[in-house]
Amino acid sequence: MSNTSTTPDNPLNGFLADTWWFALTRRLPDEAFAALVEKRVKQGFTAVQLVVGIPPEVGPEHESASSPVGFPWTLTGEFNEAYLAFARQRIGYLNAHGLRVIVYGAWGHQIEWLGREQMTGWWRKIIATVDDLDVVYCLTGESNIWLWGEAQHLLPDKTTTGYSVNRLKQLVGHLPYRVQGWLIEWRRKTQRPYLEQKLNQRRQLWSQVLEGIITETNHPFIVHTLPHEVSSEVVTRPELLAAVTTQTGHSETTRHLLWQRPLAHQGRPFINLEPWYEGINGQFGPADQLFAYWVSMLAGAQSYCYGAHGIWNVGDGRFLAHWGGQTFADAAALDTPRLLGLSHQRFLEARRENGRPFTEVHHNQLITIGQTWDDGLIQFFPDVAQAKTVPQGQIWLPRRGCWTEALPSSGQVVVFKTS
Repeated sequence: MSNTSTTPDNPLNGFLADTWWFALTRRLPDEAFAALVEKRVKQGFTAVQLVVGIPPEVGPEHESASSPVGFPWTLTGEFNEAYLAFARQRIGYLNAHGLRVIVYGAWGHQIEWLGREQMTGWWRKIIATVDDLDVVYCLTGESNIWLWGEAQHLLPDKTTTGYSVNRLKQLVGHLPYRVQGWLIEWRRKTQRPYLEQKLNQRRQLWSQVLEGIITETNHPFIVHTLPHEVSSEVVTRPELLAAVTTQTGHSETTRHLLWQRPLAHQGRPFINLEPWYEGINGQFGPADQLFAYWVSMLAGAQSYCYGAHGIWNVGDGRFLAHWGGQTFADAAALDTPRLLGLSHQRFLEARRENGRPFTEVHHNQLITIGQTWDDGLIQFFPDVAQAKTVPQGQIWLPRRGCWTEALPSSGQVVVFKTS
């Protein structure tokens, strides 16, 4: 439906991805891994995001960074060939079950642990290991995270639990989000000359890695950002990237970005790699997940990435529990992924080329969003009770995952209309 290519052979087109950052670690045993693969395939997912390397929020020698055959690499720059073989095995298993894999090679701050040359070497090892498989490459997660050396506090075997590597966030974390945002922005302004220098250093490092490996593969490269950025801002040659990508983060204050970001990048493939995680800090349940899906896709996103707290970290209620107590078992039992799979199927069946997006917003509240084309439309209502008019057409209820003949008086509704 977007203005970008929807050809079947475009690996960035039309996937529904789940987020498993710790999928290659000891935290996810073979039996649980296979069960999750089977479940997500049945629910309609077609891709998985994972890290081939050290996952986020842990030091490189923390036990949760280790695979069953050891750590990916050491701080002295030694690469574990057995780990790479294990990564290939699991990615091959995902492919064999119809799941494309978005391979992250690192997290943004880790380039300061390994250095540019060793990080480039690590990426060359990844490409040599999995390049014949069905993969998309993501240069790094959160490329500009922790610019002030905060990540040194994770070395060699710490986690972010119990100690905030972001001192300012730790000090203001109990305040309302708007106040936090104001204080953080004030700090940025006062330190802007130094911040720009830090940003440029990090941008140059990751850009040099990208330029050093881009010619070694025909698979597309993308990059994951912090919530206030998009991919074109974090590398020096954004034309090397196959899509405009971002994350919108885990705050209610970013709700508007879910549709505004893709709308702002019409004409290029766009993917939000990290919208709200379901259950993170006890928030963003089924209604929020379905809202995020429909507004993203109708605003022009090419594909969609889901995440659930407890799945991304393979949680046990203690590990990285500063993000919430939802466990892997809790998250695996959620029904939302099934509902997302059904909505995704309906959307793909109806999508068209050259869709024209439209929105209606009242007092910063989204009333409706949709896309039209010459012979019809798809239109989403977050709460149909707020709509002045609703077009005739087939009525889909995202929260129930079914069609209905009668328009409900309230709740989420999607209308499909063809001539």
